[in-house]
Amino acid sequence: MQEACCLNLKTWPKEPLAKTLYGDKSVADWCKQSQFGGDESAAIIIDHGLYKQSNGTVEGSQLQKLTSLLKMLPVSAADCERGFSQMNLFYTSGRNRLMVHNGSNLMMVGINGPPLAYWNAEKYAISWLQSGRHGALDKSTSLPYRSSKLLNVVQSCFH
Repeated sequence: MQEACCLNLKTWPKEPLAKTLYGDKSVADWCKQSQFGGDESAAIIIDHGLYKQSNGTVEGSQLQKLTSLLKMLPVSAADCERGFSQMNLFYTSGRNRLMVHNGSNLMMVGINGPPLAYWNAEKYAISWLQSGRHGALDKSTSLPYRSSKLLNVVQSCFH
């Protein structure tokens, strides 16, 4: 990311010859890493030279492609670390049989979804129980408890 400093006016050398040569190799390296073609890379380097000549006032359309690409790059690994943190919350020793697509969905909601305080789980819990699945109060060896008494208990938890 240090190579991107050549686009920052504050890092430019004051001496004219040094300024003319400053950053061309960095821009070429960014073009190569970004997989721009040879002609496009040359146009970006030319635009970078014109950008330096205008003291940062005129940014050509080719150089704008590179700068907009650089603006999309993350400046830290915080997002990646946040993802691993969410994954560690869902994949525990008690949930080690969680399928990949279910874990992915849980992580998506954990990272991007609304906070639990704003999510109304009542209708989902009721539909889960009405479909014949086991509730948290069922014994592990018994049949699902389809009583309206259980639905009343669930509804009272949400009110």
